[in-house]
Amino acid sequence: MSNKLFERTISGLHDDLARSLPIISLCAPVIDIGCGTGAWLERLSSVGFSQLHGIDLDVKQFGAQKATSSQANIDYDDLGLGERKFALITSIEVIEHLENPGRLFYHVAKHLDENGYFLLTTPNIHSISCRLRFLMTGKLASFDEKGDPTHIYPVLLNCLHRILPRYSLEVIKQWGYPDTGSCIYRQSLQRVSNILKSLSLKEVSGDTLCLLLQRKS
Repeated sequence: MSNKLFERTISGLHDDLARSLPIISLCAPVIDIGCGTGAWLERLSSVGFSQLHGIDLDVKQFGAQKATSSQANIDYDDLGLGERKFALITSIEVIEHLENPGRLFYHVAKHLDENGYFLLTTPNIHSISCRLRFLMTGKLASFDEKGDPTHIYPVLLNCLHRILPRYSLEVIKQWGYPDTGSCIYRQSLQRVSNILKSLSLKEVSGDTLCLLLQRKS
């Protein structure tokens, strides 16, 4: 890709997500909710997807060459999609910015094809490193003064599993990126985290939580 679009994610996340996509037709319709510059849609285009659309509050930044875009406020607006359905809906590093995360799941439930998939990512607050930092400082990484000031909603998995049935959705796969180590924690904190891992303390590793969802069967 020439004139590569800015990826507002941890370096390498888009590559990992592209490798982790479920098997669906490259001709299937795909929508990215909170598409930003369109960098993720451009990545999907590069692997062969052809029916690509993005939605964002600020469409002036959108630069993907092989995707369309439209404007909407995810928290408050109807997305203006009518009855359109999508085989793949993605929302990369978006839910943590929303005042009402349930609104995102409403949009997904309305526009997800019967056998479609929803790919969601958000800062991971379940790693041992993040939990240690919260224990010592009372602050969550990515949601403190060092993080993005527009991050307002950390995703707790146990709460997420309670809200998803209201929208007939369920998590079918979850993983963390990167799967080893961290990009944002100090080495000293990472060393303590590795010691605790050796004691078999359960965690979702990595700085980004990645979730693949489908309609609840």
